[in-house]
Amino acid sequence: MKRHLTLSIGIGALLVVRVALAQEVQIGYQGLPYKASGETQNGIQVSDGVLMHVGAGAEGGYDSNVFYQNTNTIGSGLVRVTAFGELTNATRTGMVPSGLSFDARAGLQYRRYMGTDTALDNYRNAFMPSAGLSLGTSASATVGLAFSDNFLRMEDPPYNPGQAQIIRDNNQAAADVRWAPGGGRINVDFRYTNMVDIFEVNTYSYADSLTQELMLDGAWKWLPKTAIFAQARQGYISYLNNPPTMVGGAAPPKYSSFPLHLVAGLRGLVTEKLAALVALGYTNSFYSCTFNAVTTTNCVSTSGVLGSTYANLELTYRPTVLARVVLGYRHDNQNSVISTFYYTETVYASYVQQVGGRAALDLSGRYENRNYQGYLNPTNNTTPATRVDNFFMVGATLDYFLRDWAYAGIGYALVANQSDYTLNAGPNGSVNYVKNQVFARLGVTY
Repeated sequence: MKRHLTLSIGIGALLVVRVALAQEVQIGYQGLPYKASGETQNGIQVSDGVLMHVGAGAEGGYDSNVFYQNTNTIGSGLVRVTAFGELTNATRTGMVPSGLSFDARAGLQYRRYMGTDTALDNYRNAFMPSAGLSLGTSASATVGLAFSDNFLRMEDPPYNPGQAQIIRDNNQAAADVRWAPGGGRINVDFRYTNMVDIFEVNTYSYADSLTQELMLDGAWKWLPKTAIFAQARQGYISYLNNPPTMVGGAAPPKYSSFPLHLVAGLRGLVTEKLAALVALGYTNSFYSCTFNAVTTTNCVSTSGVLGSTYANLELTYRPTVLARVVLGYRHDNQNSVISTFYYTETVYASYVQQVGGRAALDLSGRYENRNYQGYLNPTNNTTPATRVDNFFMVGATLDYFLRDWAYAGIGYALVANQSDYTLNAGPNGSVNYVKNQVFARLGVTY
């Protein structure tokens, strides 16, 4: 079996439709920005009420393990360059107009590995464009409408030299209708989300998918900034290659599913400095297959008390206006490229500190336990299997703002995996890896 199929795409390449119960906290190394900050005081006035923001940055650094290997690792120097442009009618203070607001952006990241090892030759250059559009009516209106669309192309080296580059195109669109009668004490939000996920390399085309989700969220503010809420999300995940095809071997089967989440909880300020999100509920994935040990493989679905439980806890503490501490825990299940799905237990922490109005420090870390069910193994495709991986991610960034529009900084990223699965006997069969990256960077955002 090919090594790169058995390894999880584990450092952000797997995008999952998730309508967040609260703002997702970014964990891991915070790379070059792909759009202007919402609080930027800069921008070029192109017409009445319309600002243009532009930015560019460059990173130079070293990657200790380009191909995610356990032994015989290959390291390389690398350069990343990012540029973006953005048009918005938000003001320089970040305020949006009372009527229709809009934000349109486009960017491009170029990455090059500089190492001399010939194994890098097929993967030296990568071009990753991104684009986004958002439209919305005033947040203070009784009835609000919003639309957003985001596209991202990702390129990542494979998990073994000589295999195909992992190239993935992801587009996610969402449409919202919000109703807030009676001065906003009650809020009802109805959202439709559509995500298309395409692998440009045939090796992974069996996982090309379309994900659709409907969400209904109702909240009652029993305090001015604290709400009790209930939320229902019903999704439908279908695969675009049916029957699946894969170059170089038998295609692993993939099945449509209907992931359901019914949750309730509390979100908002607990004290003046402490905010909390507490959510607990029921989940089930409802995979559309019937297991038969002879003809059907990887036909499993979520089950049991833990398999049917969704839990999310996040605490945000702001000791000062220049500091933020976040602690979080999540129990859930997710659809998977390398299996039918996996149960996930995630613990994360983040610390952000500004110093003297010039320096900004960002530290974060995450531990995630993934229990894969219905593991895709073409060499044994008659019995659903399991696999347990432990992912570790650490990120650190320190930036110094030379001006309010120019910065210089350093960064560090660690990504590691420890798994109970091996491809075959011996050290070369291990799917464990440790990847370290260090960067120095310089950029402008205006």
